[in-house]
Amino acid sequence: MKKLIIILIAVATIGLSGCEKWLDINKNPNDATRANPDLILPGVLKTWGADVQNLTQLYGAWMGYWYHAGGWSGWYSEKKYEITASYLNRFDYYPGQLTDTRFIRLNSGDNVMYPAITDVVDAWYYSRLIDLYGDVPYSEACQPELTLTPKYDDAETIWLDLIDRLDNAITVFNNAVNAADHATNPIYSFKPASDIVFSGDFTKWKQFANTLKLRLVMRLTNVRTAAELKGMMDNTVAHGFITANVSVNPGYSSSDGKTNPWWNTFGKNFSGTVQTSNTQYVLNRYFHEKMAALADPRLEKYFFAPASASPAGTLISRVLGVDGDLVTQPNSTTAANYSWLFIAANATVTSGRVNSGDGALDRAVIMIGPEAYFLQAEAASRGIITTGMTAQAAYEAGITASMTASKVASADIDPYLTSVNVAWNTAWSATEQIKRIIDQKYIANYFLNHFESFCDYRRTGYPNPMHPTFTNDAALDPLREMLSYYPGGLIRRQIPRLFPYPQAEININNDATMAAINAQISKNGVTFNTTSYPFDARTFWDTAPKTIGYDY
Repeated sequence: MKKLIIILIAVATIGLSGCEKWLDINKNPNDATRANPDLILPGVLKTWGADVQNLTQLYGAWMGYWYHAGGWSGWYSEKKYEITASYLNRFDYYPGQLTDTRFIRLNSGDNVMYPAITDVVDAWYYSRLIDLYGDVPYSEACQPELTLTPKYDDAETIWLDLIDRLDNAITVFNNAVNAADHATNPIYSFKPASDIVFSGDFTKWKQFANTLKLRLVMRLTNVRTAAELKGMMDNTVAHGFITANVSVNPGYSSSDGKTNPWWNTFGKNFSGTVQTSNTQYVLNRYFHEKMAALADPRLEKYFFAPASASPAGTLISRVLGVDGDLVTQPNSTTAANYSWLFIAANATVTSGRVNSGDGALDRAVIMIGPEAYFLQAEAASRGIITTGMTAQAAYEAGITASMTASKVASADIDPYLTSVNVAWNTAWSATEQIKRIIDQKYIANYFLNHFESFCDYRRTGYPNPMHPTFTNDAALDPLREMLSYYPGGLIRRQIPRLFPYPQAEININNDATMAAINAQISKNGVTFNTTSYPFDARTFWDTAPKTIGYDY
């Protein structure tokens, strides 16, 4: 009898097992529900580096760095400040990078290192979304198992949570650095090869997270007191800040499909051919005159002085708005006289901003080192940081770092720092200190950090327009140097401060998006048109008076 029972149990077990395997035919073996974080992280970081570039061209024109020629064959709506809901859908971060970072956290188990890195990545992406749109999905975002139509969260609430997450990441990185059992403790285990930013150097991750935190804290200067912001920074100032560019390199090379996206756009393709199709960036007269007034040696490193200019070898700029001698777009012969982005025009890699201090731009830059110094300078000036570098020391360090990265000769740096229009003056008022710091940060931001200049302009009103007088068009509006123009007339007189929600998001997540739009209307007291840019709408930290900066 016992033998019979054993046999029956065995048969039943085999049957159940077979049934389970038979049911497995409905599972897709290629649709992974789990993955090792170290396999996902490199892709997230690689895309991160490429994403920084995506906003470079637009804000280079908006912020007066360059004139976007558009191949001399027409203008696109965004260059005319005609931003609609169909343009620049940065909500594609959600199904891509932000979903991947959540996946990493869900699959990290007790490990704290990979989630800490994703906290830093998320802080960068979500802060960028808030800078662009205001309120965005957050608490319900990237959770298809919960909802496909996530609600929008209050931007300021998200921002403060991002700062908390950066604090957590900084603590984790610090503990990992100090942990004696780092190599063997599964909590701190990490594969350096998966980290294409710092190769597992958590001291650098700590400094970068702290610098990003300082950027987020400084965004709040108009909505929080200096004492409140100081309280946010007091617990992490001692961890330090970056001193060099933070970059990504997954193994870029001069071969098809493996080129750095920055280099491929602004330099040469995989075969070494200069990317002439992208040589659309002419020196803007606003930027030209601003740097020329300071006798700034970086200008000749940023842009090419063509031999065909008159006089030969001089920098020739073009105003973004109407220029009396160029009411119509110039032909190819005239175009050759202008100063273009250095590498595109000169086809050299020995100097010029496109190198960014990282050799032949073999790395995609996420944050530039000079920004860290200027953030500290402003924070020290406002009393937000009271230890470490003084405002003057950080201001001078930022200029020096920028010039060094731009390959300015060391003998030319000190004379610039001590020149009458640059040298730090202890008699400067608090307002004048901020203006000087932001102006120099604006110059250092050229090419690699245009978006931060856009945010600084909205937050501080600097840099202010120079309102230069042109000898050949004095009858025109003297404030038009930052206006967008195409043959046929002036378009907009105001640089947008906020982007409309993408049309795809409105179509897919209509109820939540419309609720967010109504919230924007309530916060800003404006009419929010979903088919064209709501010019008076702002993100929560943008409270600077409308009359300053480039708003006319």
